[in-house]
Amino acid sequence: MIKRPFLFLFLLLACAGAARADDQPVQVASLQELAHVAAENGHAVRMKPGVYRMADYLTADVIATITKGIDRSKPGRPPIPMLAFTGNDNRFDFSDVVIEIDTSLYPKMPAGYMRCLLVTGSHNTITGLTVRNTGADRGSNGNTFSTLGNDNTIEGVTLHVFGSYPHGYGDLLGKGGPNIVTPLLKQAGFMTGGNRNTLRHCRVFSRALGHCFYVQNAVGTRIEDCYAEGEMRPTSEMLRDTSGPAFDVGFRSVYANRDGRYLITAGYMKSLSEDGFRTYGGVSQTTIINCVAVNTRAGFEIGGSDNDADKTIVDNCVATSCERAYLLGSNVIVRRSRGDATYGPLLYLRGGKNSDIELELSGKSSDFTVHELATIAGTGHRVRLTCQPFEATTPVLPILLGFGMPDAAEMSSPVLPAPASNITLISELPHVPVISSDQAVNCTVQAQGPTVTDADSKKLQ
Repeated sequence: MIKRPFLFLFLLLACAGAARADDQPVQVASLQELAHVAAENGHAVRMKPGVYRMADYLTADVIATITKGIDRSKPGRPPIPMLAFTGNDNRFDFSDVVIEIDTSLYPKMPAGYMRCLLVTGSHNTITGLTVRNTGADRGSNGNTFSTLGNDNTIEGVTLHVFGSYPHGYGDLLGKGGPNIVTPLLKQAGFMTGGNRNTLRHCRVFSRALGHCFYVQNAVGTRIEDCYAEGEMRPTSEMLRDTSGPAFDVGFRSVYANRDGRYLITAGYMKSLSEDGFRTYGGVSQTTIINCVAVNTRAGFEIGGSDNDADKTIVDNCVATSCERAYLLGSNVIVRRSRGDATYGPLLYLRGGKNSDIELELSGKSSDFTVHELATIAGTGHRVRLTCQPFEATTPVLPILLGFGMPDAAEMSSPVLPAPASNITLISELPHVPVISSDQAVNCTVQAQGPTVTDADSKKLQ
């Protein structure tokens, strides 16, 4: 018989032992085991370190099961996951885990919007994973990692994205839809939808035509301490190709250049990926903080809805050696951020309204053609451009007020006047001229460099 004091101690120790047992993570050592536990709730999961091949998991039976589970009742392309995290309240530790996705798997999957790893559950945490593509240079017309549930945290996840068609020409042969000169198979990195999801300390190394990070139909997204990297290629080098998709179409481009021809134009530097960080419509309460974009099309292409009361915040971010550093629209606040004009403009403020932008120009010029430092259109914006004293030798390119960005932001296309009203422009850049078109109305300009008003737009094309 156990006396009462000892009985209490016995029960206390038994409960403590049970708590410790419950706190032990579920150990998984295969993608099959991971897929099973990822559909359940309330687990701490630890995957055995190692390299796991998606091709070993995606058997014909698994693909058949995925196909049966696709909801095709709604218009558009349904999400097609290779591996889905449908459970809730789980914690996944993927330290020292690599998942390899061979691009040869893409055509084996059912038709739809490929989302290789897809999180549809909520209140999950995923940490430490590395995903890398292997195989031929082809894309899925989708992305590598999607988060569509709510209140998830993705931390310390690295994507090595490879494979798209065409690859090596950026968007010169088209972005998608009907305006293409050759069929596209793109491949992006992280896509975030849903509500209140966080990406922290994540990295994308993109060697494909596609965005690194992009946000769609989401509220309350936070992207923090993340890194996006693409690669660049001179257009003059493209024009030396003796085979390939651009050669096959006579180096035709979807964009008109400044002499009216739809051709790839020498002298420019193009990113072979799409944007480092991108937001689309249906996005609200987004914060992008302490992030870096290198060698991407736009470092940050950000814009909220015209009527969005909750502005998108871009804070302490850096765009380096991008095709254009910042391409911004309505209701964006930019603070403590900087970029260069080495291969393209620091800023395209494409229109919209009520953005408040402070950007620091850094870096040096290059031998590649860059026509302007910034174009500014829209209404109700405030723009302040600065540089550090030791950066006073940065490129002396004009700031164009009352001009739109060139078509699709393609630098070889002409820059045309566009409405600009009630804009405050403060340029603290020495020697940098401000040129205003006759479509800039009720604007205030404070500039250290010379100003030209009612410019003849034909001279800027």
